[in-house]
Amino acid sequence: MRELVEDKIYEILAKKYDELLLDYVLLSFDEEYQGVESHKKAVMKAIDILNTRVRVGNNLKHPHFYIDEDKMYFKEYRVEDFFCDNNRSWKVSGNTGVRTTPAHMTYWWAFFEPPYGVPYSREDFHKINYALFPVQFRHELEILSWNNDFSNYFDDGKEWWGTAMWSVYDKWMNRFVIVGASLTD
Repeated sequence: MRELVEDKIYEILAKKYDELLLDYVLLSFDEEYQGVESHKKAVMKAIDILNTRVRVGNNLKHPHFYIDEDKMYFKEYRVEDFFCDNNRSWKVSGNTGVRTTPAHMTYWWAFFEPPYGVPYSREDFHKINYALFPVQFRHELEILSWNNDFSNYFDDGKEWWGTAMWSVYDKWMNRFVIVGASLTD
């Protein structure tokens, strides 16, 4: 398993979406697929790769991220829920209209509502995802949502905004896309 550093999406993210605060890691997967174990291996590899990056989320001085493999667990995530681009998980607090972090972080919420505003729209969300996940194969993606207790990567987001990590396996492209979110104000 290796990072697909030459993938065009990294160039797109760096040039057009440089204010996006999610962490994306694309990994080749040329091994025999082992289900959850392959996902777990991909997540651990992604965190190792994040250790080599200057900026992770909105943090330019991030600590070295550790992993406690024994604490890792997941929930299966439906494709329809992963690509859902509405605000149904937002809650309104009283009459103030203040948005609060959803009980379960969604990919759309992580993309669109980080602690600092980003200049991106629903159209941008779709553009990035069309580049990452070809539409004709989306129904066959395998997506797992991981807990936030197995790494200090999640410490910033636990302070206030929230955390998430998804591993997305695309068997047609023989790759994993790991999407992480852990931000603070």
